[in-house]
Amino acid sequence: MVEVLGGILGGVGLLFFGMWLLSENLKAVVGPRLRVLASRLADNRFAGFAWGTLAGAITQSSPAVTFITISMLRSGLISARQGYPIALGAQMGVGLILFIVTVDIRIAALIGIGIGGVVITRFSRGNYREAGAMLFGVAALLFGLVLIKESAAPLADQPWFRAGLDISAGSILLSFIIGALLTFIVQALVPVVAFGIGLAAAGVVGPEQVLMYMYGSYVGLAISVTVVSYGLSGTARQLGMFWACQVFFSALILVALLYIEVYANVPLVLAFLQMLDIGLGPKLAIAVIIFGMPSRIVVLAAPDWTMRLFSRIWPASIAEQQSRPWYIHDQAMDDVETALDLTHLEQTRVLGMFSDYLERAREGQPAGLVREWAREVNARIDEFLDELGRQRPGQSSERRNLVLSRQKLITWLEEQFSTIPEVLGGLPEDDLTLDTFRTAVVEGTDAAFLIFLDALEEDDPDTWEFTEQLMGDRRVLMQEVRARYLALTPEDAGDQQRIIVDATNAVENIFFLLSQLTRDFQESGREAAAAAAAEA
Repeated sequence: MVEVLGGILGGVGLLFFGMWLLSENLKAVVGPRLRVLASRLADNRFAGFAWGTLAGAITQSSPAVTFITISMLRSGLISARQGYPIALGAQMGVGLILFIVTVDIRIAALIGIGIGGVVITRFSRGNYREAGAMLFGVAALLFGLVLIKESAAPLADQPWFRAGLDISAGSILLSFIIGALLTFIVQALVPVVAFGIGLAAAGVVGPEQVLMYMYGSYVGLAISVTVVSYGLSGTARQLGMFWACQVFFSALILVALLYIEVYANVPLVLAFLQMLDIGLGPKLAIAVIIFGMPSRIVVLAAPDWTMRLFSRIWPASIAEQQSRPWYIHDQAMDDVETALDLTHLEQTRVLGMFSDYLERAREGQPAGLVREWAREVNARIDEFLDELGRQRPGQSSERRNLVLSRQKLITWLEEQFSTIPEVLGGLPEDDLTLDTFRTAVVEGTDAAFLIFLDALEEDDPDTWEFTEQLMGDRRVLMQEVRARYLALTPEDAGDQQRIIVDATNAVENIFFLLSQLTRDFQESGREAAAAAAAEA
């Protein structure tokens, strides 16, 4: 039993590690072109459903496809809306695989681990290492599921489990429970359904029992996905819970239909399957395909309604909302002027995040998630502008160059702002002099930055002129502040002196970059006014 529990725990660990490794390395290699390609492949819900069906047939595991889709979602490669039909199609693929013979997923996972490991350790040029890590992540995820299945397989031979099967032979409800329990333990639908086919072929259970056994198997998988999904957050949990809920929805309908058919003698699904002149295995394969039909009809017919429902129950996390662009999107590249206008809005939003750095410094906290959010959005803006230049190299090139220069200034400004909470966090809290220094740095920078943000919002010449005067050369002022507080610090307090120097240098750089941005925005306003006057 210890070996069983150890194997299951190891499989769960590999599952989570594979999901993390895949999503992290997808972030490293995903660019605008790959994002556009993935969006186009999955943007049509029926195309996404087809890709999910193919993936389900190859992996023999719809939860595996769901977890891979969650990794793609977390990396920003696809949206939640695009992930829904992919996860839904995986269920269909598992039904199709019962008709055909495919590769052993265990062998495929081991091959993937081997190739991925070699690439990670032997290649460093280009994106080879990231691609190898992605392959290793997918293989680790699949092998985790295999390990859970193989470690738990001996439980099926235990006397108590066999006794449960004998008891279930006389009850369709117990067949449902046994199917759910066995699949929850084994973590794979295909071998459990094959086991049910063997029971039916041996005459141990009747056709209605094996059908309920199969319905219970899907519910067992759904329970497993629900458990794993509660370890996730935001849209990742939303997608996992979607897969589980659509299984529960289909099970509720089809179990009710089977009860009506058995106890009210109304010919429905079981009668349809018995009409078919095919073997027991193909009949159950068709039953697997039929199982998800209620969910497919609802989701594919009304995707917007489905997405709104699940996003309301399991909304995107604050981290997801902050770290993803609000304005720029791939379709905006069709019109350069619109794309640059949206970039300006996104840049303005990033600048607004910098106030959170000062709030963190006030509280004595490190930059934390604020830095991740700002840098993630900045990286997406960089990708967007690079791809815009590649697709439309000769259109509005001067304005695009101006926006690119502004983006570099914003990136450098973010680095300086993020330095302040990290540096000031090292100051002792019981020193009145250093506490005064912290307050002077944070409040002085915040006051000037708020004036800059107000000018950015109002965007009129007079406000920009006042802001330009305020953001003048502050080197002399910061030299005086630095010299005053260094003189008040003991000579043997090297760490405190370093903090004073680093903090004042960061503030000096912030004022310099803000003055550059002020002139940049001021010049853009003059050009816009001149263009409007010329058109009039």
